[in-house]
Amino acid sequence: MWHHFMGGSAWPQGNGEDIVRLKRLLIAGAAAALAAMPASAGELSFWHAYAGQQDKVEFIDFALGEFAKAHPEVKLEVVAAEQSAYKTKLNTAMASGNPPDVFYTLPGGFLNAFVKGGQMYALDEELARDGWRDSFLESAISQTSKDGHTYAVPVDVDSVVFWYDKARFAENGWTVPKTYEELLALAEKVKGEGLVPFSLGNKDSWPATFWFQYLEMRLKGSGVVSAFVNGDPDATLGAEATKAMEKLAELAKQEYFPIGFNGMSDQEANMLFLNGQAAMMLNGTWQIGASADAPEGFELGYFAFPAVAGGAGDQSDVLAGVAASFGVSQKAENKADAVTLLKFLTSREVMTKYVELRKTMVTVKDATTETAAGPVLYDISNKLMKAAGHLDPFYDTAMPPAATNIYYTSLQGVLDGSLPPADAAKRIEDALRAK
Repeated sequence: MWHHFMGGSAWPQGNGEDIVRLKRLLIAGAAAALAAMPASAGELSFWHAYAGQQDKVEFIDFALGEFAKAHPEVKLEVVAAEQSAYKTKLNTAMASGNPPDVFYTLPGGFLNAFVKGGQMYALDEELARDGWRDSFLESAISQTSKDGHTYAVPVDVDSVVFWYDKARFAENGWTVPKTYEELLALAEKVKGEGLVPFSLGNKDSWPATFWFQYLEMRLKGSGVVSAFVNGDPDATLGAEATKAMEKLAELAKQEYFPIGFNGMSDQEANMLFLNGQAAMMLNGTWQIGASADAPEGFELGYFAFPAVAGGAGDQSDVLAGVAASFGVSQKAENKADAVTLLKFLTSREVMTKYVELRKTMVTVKDATTETAAGPVLYDISNKLMKAAGHLDPFYDTAMPPAATNIYYTSLQGVLDGSLPPADAAKRIEDALRAK
């Protein structure tokens, strides 16, 4: 446009004053047109939850720094928050009709609530181009899709295992338990040494969910919450949910968790574990990154959640699911640049750096390399995950938000003794049945 208007040969013939007047009119018109363009052109608001933890901050600083070098034409207005505060902040922004353009979101029920409200931009067309969709693990893409459309790109896959210090176990002659009974016997030994058997900081409610979900998986099997979410009329948590809650209540009653654990943060629980005050911790594979500043001599090891005698579930099943994803708001005016940002964040190079810095498995094929992952994570990825009968997604992210809140409060109630196990199980089942 500019070449056509400003090139000398394009101007009509006439006297000098006419030409100057015409030039001024055209330039003024072009300036007015530019001024009328949306302010968001070339600019994007980008919200993420990678705050409050060193490995998360290192990753996002790297990724956004590289994006700025590769795409200087796109200006990002970045807003960062820690996970729990972020959820509230994003929900508030979406509810008020002022969503960010590109943002971090959890898969499952959290994302689906925005999809239901017509607030998410479907990425199907973009994913179909240049093999972008094929670069992801299909099992991961399915967790950010609903009714045949994909509304976010999955970033990482976390699995949950027990973590322990190999050196501490060897020193004390403790052996890795294979059954739940052996786990409880080990907890008694640890407690007898004046240590906390299992570190747990449940202030933000999600850390205790791993205990309940694994017990439910071992007792009843995988896929029970997914069945509710997928509208299966026969879906039920069953009597196993009450049994799982009873086992959880017993752990708290036996004082196998730290004093005041329901008011303790996950970071504080991690410090107890790394400092040797707690022997074990049931947590996600992000624990590898969180253990980077462990004291000298600490040797991080892992073991699978043990088999529960008489349980009907496949005892090799692993709690694992997409932990984070990024989506684009339907209201975003600059969707082309938004997609460019998503493609950059999920490129193999950036995702391999994610693995290297965060020691977490990613959803992009061939990005979880042995060199980037390190021996522990690579072992989990290639042995535990591959041998699993099923990978069961996180209950709390799969559930609709209202059910998730009831799930959290019910677990806290069982753990502090204020809610009977059977009542907690019924509350969660009723919440899952509610539409």
